[in-house]
Amino acid sequence: MFNTKFAIGAALAGAFVLGAIAVGFSSAQTDRADQTERGAQTSSASQAPMQSEMVETSFSDGQEDEIRDLVRAYLLDNPEVIIEAVNLYSQRQQMAGEERTRAAAVQNIDYLLDPATSFVAGKNVEKAKVAVVELYDYHCGYCKRAADFITNLAKSDADVKVVFRELPLLREESGYAAEMSLASRAQGKFLDFHNALLGASGVLTKDRVQKIAREQGLDVKKMEAAIDDENIVGMIANNHALAEALGVDYTPAFIVASTNGEYVEVVSGNQQDVLKEKIEEAKKAAG
Repeated sequence: MFNTKFAIGAALAGAFVLGAIAVGFSSAQTDRADQTERGAQTSSASQAPMQSEMVETSFSDGQEDEIRDLVRAYLLDNPEVIIEAVNLYSQRQQMAGEERTRAAAVQNIDYLLDPATSFVAGKNVEKAKVAVVELYDYHCGYCKRAADFITNLAKSDADVKVVFRELPLLREESGYAAEMSLASRAQGKFLDFHNALLGASGVLTKDRVQKIAREQGLDVKKMEAAIDDENIVGMIANNHALAEALGVDYTPAFIVASTNGEYVEVVSGNQQDVLKEKIEEAKKAAG
């Protein structure tokens, strides 16, 4: 995340040395003038620069101090200049980060959409024009708030499929919940169990996860066996590596992509209006 205090400090420090930069520039100009004059002395008189062309740009010590004081006074009287510079820098950094994330999503799109390492839901998964990939943590409040929207999206829009990817970040307990969630796929109960976990409040301890699983009609012993048999731990590790490549250290994160590869965008957080907008753009790109 952009460190505003650091940037403001850097801007102030940089501003206070503007005078020194000006002095340095003038000194360089003076040195260059001196070199030109010395070189001219060894050339023909016709090549010597006219006296009127020589410009004196050096400052005395007193003038240098005055320049620094003027710069400082201006910035103190006009602090909005610093804020404006900080905001512009922040915007440029954000845009650069978003572009890097998008490029990484494009590069890894095949893995992102792979049903073997995730769970895919939709009215018509095979013919869907758009895929919405969600990276989430079962302890994430924003993920919980997005749950109904995502579930309805998977059930209601035949042009869209949703790819669920576990990204346990917030608590140690999130890891076991994520493993058990993936293990529920084999028993055909993923969405029910997934939504039950997101609907639970408080910490999802191992005992609570197992209790919720039983309430959803799942066989806990089979689920725990599946965690090892299907290399589910490895799948989640790969999701962490993928998130690192994307520059994603938060949940939820969404990747909206047209299935023809013409459109890929990343949406951070529970921004449902933005998601809707990106989905419509992806549909247009899909044709």
